Amino acid sequence: MPCRRPVVEYQLPLAEETHEIVKLPGAPMVLVSQMSNSRLVKLRLDPRTERVTGIKDFPLGPPDAHLHGLAVSARHPGRIWATHEGGNRLLLVDPRADALDAAPRVERELAIPGGGQGPHYVAEHGDTLWVTLKGSNQVLALDQSRPARHRLFEAKPQPIFAARHPVSGDFYISQDSASSLLRIDPGSGRTWQLPIPAERGSTPVGLVSGPGGVWVVLLGTSRAGSGTFGRIDGDGRITWYRLRDPRGHSAGLLHLAFGRPGAAPGLWLLGSSIVADRARDLIVRVRFDPSWTRVLGEEYAMLPTQHCKAHRLLPLRRGVFATELTTARVARLSVPEVCR
Repeated sequence: MPCRRPVVEYQLPLAEETHEIVKLPGAPMVLVSQMSNSRLVKLRLDPRTERVTGIKDFPLGPPDAHLHGLAVSARHPGRIWATHEGGNRLLLVDPRADALDAAPRVERELAIPGGGQGPHYVAEHGDTLWVTLKGSNQVLALDQSRPARHRLFEAKPQPIFAARHPVSGDFYISQDSASSLLRIDPGSGRTWQLPIPAERGSTPVGLVSGPGGVWVVLLGTSRAGSGTFGRIDGDGRITWYRLRDPRGHSAGLLHLAFGRPGAAPGLWLLGSSIVADRARDLIVRVRFDPSWTRVLGEEYAMLPTQHCKAHRLLPLRRGVFATELTTARVARLSVPEVCR
């Protein structure tokens, strides 16, 4: 019997675009970026239930700096990296997770070197920051300790996410407008393009490292999505999967995420109306067998507010959060104990 997973929405301070979402390790605090006015929103959680108990927003740069990417830093515990897509800056931020009303502090700013433009996504891998540059169609690898040491890789339009392969160590980048994946060998600097087969769909956006490889979802076109996602193995081969339930056949999949280690094999998919008005905004739980090769089942939850252009996912212990791009809301799908 499918699990009952109720969905509630929390209203954030109004903004035209609500984007990324991260959880601070060891603190009952979630952070959300609002790009249109460069505000960082703090969500205080109940430590036991993970329900939102407080919301407060703060400016993080001028409105036209376009705050976007957020990433938890391991090199700087308690800090996050953020991108100013309009200001061409990377920020190291102390969000001050001990108090909801405490304004975040920018501790360091790094300019994007080499004429690169539009830092969109940022991730920390050791001392290196990997950044997709949406404005100049490049990927930046920057030594955070010695910023003069950096490399710029040419990409096709438009690089969105970057992820390191857990087997090969290569980096993969989704390029949505080109409907292609960029593969980078960080040792040699060699790059390859992996076009998305037209029969599978188009427009790769969400891309994350996961069990056995790098996983990617396809958004589709303004007409419809294809409900397709795939796993890239260590040799760059892609195994494709398609949602089987009628609710997922034409889903435009924008993002994906994996739950905590030790959870039952499965991943979360986010369907979005961001490019297709007829698409549904929904969260899908796909259950896998222990080998992560065979799909065992699918469970669906529609977001209460449709046409919200659902944007990003964040799984926690007791549920999964989703940002809504155009409604300035965060939805939370509860996961009862029996469903985990």
